[in-house]
Amino acid sequence: MKTARSPKSESLAAEALRAVFDAAPDGMIVVDQEGRIRALNARVEELFGYDPEELIGGDVEILVPLEVGSQHRHDRAKFSSAPSARPMGVGLDLAGRHKSGATFPVDVSLSPVRVDGETLVIAAVRDVTERNRLREWGVSALRAAEEERERIALELHDDMAQRLAALMVHLRLARQSPDEDERESLMEGMRGEIQECAEAVRRIARGLRPPALDEVGVVAAIQAHVRSLRDSGEMRMKVEVERGPGAPRLNRDTELALYRVVQEALANAMRHAEAADVIVRIRTGPAGISAMVEDDGRGFDPTQVGLRGLGIVGMRERARNAGGELSIDSHPGGGTRVRVMIPSIGSGGDGDRPD
Repeated sequence: MKTARSPKSESLAAEALRAVFDAAPDGMIVVDQEGRIRALNARVEELFGYDPEELIGGDVEILVPLEVGSQHRHDRAKFSSAPSARPMGVGLDLAGRHKSGATFPVDVSLSPVRVDGETLVIAAVRDVTERNRLREWGVSALRAAEEERERIALELHDDMAQRLAALMVHLRLARQSPDEDERESLMEGMRGEIQECAEAVRRIARGLRPPALDEVGVVAAIQAHVRSLRDSGEMRMKVEVERGPGAPRLNRDTELALYRVVQEALANAMRHAEAADVIVRIRTGPAGISAMVEDDGRGFDPTQVGLRGLGIVGMRERARNAGGELSIDSHPGGGTRVRVMIPSIGSGGDGDRPD
């Protein structure tokens, strides 16, 4: 038995549905069987940059990239012949087209409805730029972690394992030697090798997390990192670390993010820039802390490197996760400038600490 509904209740229900439609976090577009846009919510305006009067009554293909417009018409006609609620373009990378012509990745869900004897389709459009960015970051983070494990494994195998094997041989020779002077000489050699093993362990540990970061702060930790690279012979370019006036330190996670960005920028300068001089400028103030790594190397075109190139994804995500921003200024033949700015306000964790 159907329940009778008064005109007032019908009106309230319609208003409630309209409120839900307008407040939906996804873009909601109602399209008829001819592909004309019949209704949309405010989120569509935000996503695509059009005013409602520019879209209502127009073809929905205005919202898809030009190169796939004809395919979209074909797929839409096919869907209209047997409409059903489902995701659009399963397995495909879908994109929306902004009024400016820029495209952005989207997910689209289709839901057919019957209204006054007419079949309409409600398309829910979600911008997945952030989701894709996080997925790319996750893949890059896993790759970086695997590369770090591989690097440590190689160091342990090629350096530590060989040193320890040599120690075992020398120990056996010392035990078997009847000559006291020879035994003393072997023991002295082993003491030197043990010292080298200890230094290798400290070097690996510093690579995982520099102790200076917790002991004396990010600026001193960066200076120590530069000295370590110079002393080890890995760094052949001239590096100057310029420090501005002191200010409250950030929490440990934020300082680690800053340290890792500078570390990666220096590594890029060493591996790729063919630079003669690098300047690391660190400025601290009430608003936060900034670091800039500038080299006079060959430079590159940031638009051609891609998300994975030069660890840019990792640097950008570290800065973003710390509430900061990363900028890269470079062009072929013109050197490279990497700058990260992280505010101290709302840094959380241990709060501001005296420098």
